[in-house]
Amino acid sequence: MSSGKLTFAIVGMRCPDCVTAIENAVMPLPGVLYAGASQAGATLTVRPGPGFRQADLVSRVTALGYTVGDQADATAPSPGPCPCRR
Repeated sequence: MSSGKLTFAIVGMRCPDCVTAIENAVMPLPGVLYAGASQAGATLTVRPGPGFRQADLVSRVTALGYTVGDQADATAPSPGPCPCRR
């Protein structure tokens, strides 16, 4: 796996607590050297290392109540309570 960065759109990220929840959930995954979420951009950027598996990242983020989707979806408001408060 390359040491470049990968950026994913995150649907449902609405507050600073969402940013913290996503970063804290993704950083311990094997092969994640860096994880930074942006509420304003509705994105998650990771620096993958050896052992990184995108499927693990997607699974972890969706387990929190967010969706990894395309950028158009990520910036649209999502109904219901903020996922970090569930």
